[in-house]
Amino acid sequence: MTRVDKLRTVFLAEMPERLEDGILYVSRECCVALHNCACGCGEEVSTPLVSTEYKLTMHDDGASIWPSIGNHDFACASHYVIDRGAIVWASKMTRIAIEPGRQQDRLLKRPLVPLPASEPQPKPSIRSLLNWIRAVFRKFCG
Repeated sequence: MTRVDKLRTVFLAEMPERLEDGILYVSRECCVALHNCACGCGEEVSTPLVSTEYKLTMHDDGASIWPSIGNHDFACASHYVIDRGAIVWASKMTRIAIEPGRQQDRLLKRPLVPLPASEPQPKPSIRSLLNWIRAVFRKFCG
C-alpha cells in the first residue's frame, strides 16, 4: 500500500465491504465517511459526521473534513487534515498533547443532565460555558 495525497469523494447509501485507497466514501444516510488511512498502512478510518465529531464540507474540487484526522491509536500514528480532497499532513502528537482534546470530546458528548435542585449548582467556567454554547450551536445549526 502506498501513501496518498488526494482523496476522491464518492457518495453511497451503504459502505462497501472493502475500501480502495484514495477514495473518501461518504454516506449521508449513515452519517459517516470512511477511507483507508492516507499513510498507506491499510487501516480503515471512520469519521462520524455528527456535530460532536467531524464536519464534512463539499467544494467544487473535493471534500474537506474538520477537525484533523488523528490516527493516534494506529501503529502509524498519522495525523492529517482533508482539505478539498487534498491530504495536508500534520505533525504526530504525543499522548500528553492528545489527552486535552480527548477530554474535551468526552465533555461534549456527555448528556446534559441538570443537578437536583437540592444540590448546589457549580459555577461554570467561561471556557466550559463557551464549549457548551458551541456544542448546542453545532447540534442545532450543524
